[in-house]
Amino acid sequence: MKIAAIVSRKGRQFETVDEMAPLSEAADVMHRKAIGSVGVVKGNAASISGLVSQQELTSAVALHGADALCWPVVGFMRKPVLSCRCEDDAAEVMRSMTRERCRHAVVWNVAGGVAGLVSLGDLVAALLEEAQLEAGVLRDLARSRLLAMPG
Repeated sequence: MKIAAIVSRKGRQFETVDEMAPLSEAADVMHRKAIGSVGVVKGNAASISGLVSQQELTSAVALHGADALCWPVVGFMRKPVLSCRCEDDAAEVMRSMTRERCRHAVVWNVAGGVAGLVSLGDLVAALLEEAQLEAGVLRDLARSRLLAMPG
């Protein structure tokens, strides 16, 4: 399964915050949009400098207390950003995410723009659905052959 299929299904929503925004703004966006991470950009640049996810939020608060929520996200973001392309294989991206211990990857389209964001959960769900579909097809094929056999 290609990453493009997953992005098309889940949507191309990709929220960002400026790197100088307080960490609380990233938390607010994630809460309001019910998402697990936001991209970090510098000014109005199209490039993504990092990601802030629930993991970075909890680490910031655990290490620095509630004051960390007032500090710029640039100090807490995950960088470099794990990324992939629309044409990449979902299973391979999932292996990379697992190896890097990263739950989110930015998806780039062929034109070099952001196509969306995929989470490890998105990939697991899509690959599980694909495996269930394949198993169903094989089961149906086996049944039809058994029914066609002379008794």
